[in-house]
Amino acid sequence: MTIKDMEFTLKTHGVETEDIETLISHYKKTHASLSQLDEMLEDMGYARIFTDDIFGWLDEEDDEYDDSFSYSERNHHKPQWVD
Repeated sequence: MTIKDMEFTLKTHGVETEDIETLISHYKKTHASLSQLDEMLEDMGYARIFTDDIFGWLDEEDDEYDDSFSYSERNHHKPQWVD
């Protein structure tokens, strides 16, 4: 995830500009993980954004986490006749 992606995600979730600047500067200095940024968000009074316990985002320790899952799928535009 790039810094611009982080900024966009934080803005769309209603995080104030000052808090976004604080999180981004902390990330640039320490290269904190997304779960650490979520902990900072919780300390600031926001909900988790980057990791989610319900869906298992970035939860690699979860047995059911599958990082090889792909959302892209090719759709056939022309009808195909099957014998």
